[in-house]
Amino acid sequence: MKAAELLALPYDHLPPEAESTFEGHRAFGYDLATALADLVDNSITAQAKRVWLDFEWDGPNSTITVTDDGEGMVEAELLAAMRLSSRNPREDRAAHDLGRFGLGLKTASLSQCRRFTVRTCQLRGKAVTRCWDLSVIEAANDWRLLRSGDADAEVCFKRLASLTRGTAVLWQVLDRTCASTRTDSQQDHQHFLLRIDEVRTHLSLVFHRLIGGRSGIKLFVNDRPIEPWDPYLEDAAATHLLAPTTLPFGRAKVHVHPYVLPHLSKLPKKRVEEAAGPRGWNGHQGYYIYRNQRLLVAGDWLGFWPRQDLYRLARIRVDLPNTIDDHWQIDVTKSRAVPPPALRGELKRIGEKTRSEARRIYTHRGAKLTPRADEARTLLWEPRAKHDKTFYRLNGGHPLLKHVLGTTTDKPALKALLRLIEETIPLHHIIVENSEKPDNQPQPFEGSESKALEVMEEVFKALCESGYSESEAMDRLGAHSPFDLFPAILQTFKEKVKV
Repeated sequence: MKAAELLALPYDHLPPEAESTFEGHRAFGYDLATALADLVDNSITAQAKRVWLDFEWDGPNSTITVTDDGEGMVEAELLAAMRLSSRNPREDRAAHDLGRFGLGLKTASLSQCRRFTVRTCQLRGKAVTRCWDLSVIEAANDWRLLRSGDADAEVCFKRLASLTRGTAVLWQVLDRTCASTRTDSQQDHQHFLLRIDEVRTHLSLVFHRLIGGRSGIKLFVNDRPIEPWDPYLEDAAATHLLAPTTLPFGRAKVHVHPYVLPHLSKLPKKRVEEAAGPRGWNGHQGYYIYRNQRLLVAGDWLGFWPRQDLYRLARIRVDLPNTIDDHWQIDVTKSRAVPPPALRGELKRIGEKTRSEARRIYTHRGAKLTPRADEARTLLWEPRAKHDKTFYRLNGGHPLLKHVLGTTTDKPALKALLRLIEETIPLHHIIVENSEKPDNQPQPFEGSESKALEVMEEVFKALCESGYSESEAMDRLGAHSPFDLFPAILQTFKEKVKV
């Protein structure tokens, strides 16, 4: 039917009920951190260079204010911004635009509070204010957008008043965070501070490329700058950047950069703790989906594989333009993305290659996967396959083990003891512990470097007694696991024996 014919059809005018619509918009799945990230998106889209998040504790009267120095809005633009679903997700947007549905300001704010007020001004323009208050909506069951905030709001707009332009969003009646709290409760206050830390951590990850890159964007939480958290350890010498790939998708291009992080033994302890991120090493493996450098999905295998400890070092950066949001099923909260069928095969292939390299590095601590024939004897444990199962056996050719077996006076008892050790490796316990506490596994001789030197001396003696010259024995000791992890101790030992 033609448009004129459609408009001529009989109809009933049935606008949505105000109160139920607003309550429905409170249930989009935001938490405090993702909701505030949505407001930061709006600030960045408005060309802001600085964004301040101010948390004020006052029990049930606590407030959160997000202020930016962006372009600001005139009254007509503010009215449009306060309208629910103020834009069509299919319409063309500027390349730097981080929004999509025109819902973020409203749904993010309403998910956390029952009253939010926006004040904005452009350069040399007059400040304008609008407020949605759910108590007013409930009382009137009408779409009443207030033209001012309450008396308590003014103190929260002081930062905006000091700027020449910008926008401030004030949240009051924080029923999802501060309901039933008491101002004088230390426990309630500590919980509020914990939520602030969670927000800081989330923003440092979501916007790490924007606040750490050339854009010059700075974010502050209660006047403290947020430092970017780099999931890829790009400044670490041992980080592997595998071959980047560009995947065409219609007129758009998807850029994929696979990284394999260094083995934990290659990093200082403090760096290991920092690089673990908020979810730990295991929790951050997988694909990282970005739109305009803003992180949408932080470490997920997109349904291809489950998370496993072996692949904790694999992290794959995927960059999307904002023209293909619909194809990736990006939701309102910008915390979910599903790759289209046309790209799944290539993404999986890249993932398999990255996982394979990550497993190699993790399993062998950065050493070559298959040691040379003359290096094989330096490995104490050997994996052996039998009946589709993997067993671990002591290497009888290991110099120290071979020496002990050759000099013992009770060879049957020693062999029985070694076999008992092989058969009672607590594999199940190791697997469970490593799965539940993957970042708590100690490194060889951790905290006992002096013991490493003692064992090193005995292995050196065994190598010399087996026919190697002192120089040859020292060379083999340097390739010996785990002594290759202690170059300083090895050098000390070398100076001691004067080889």
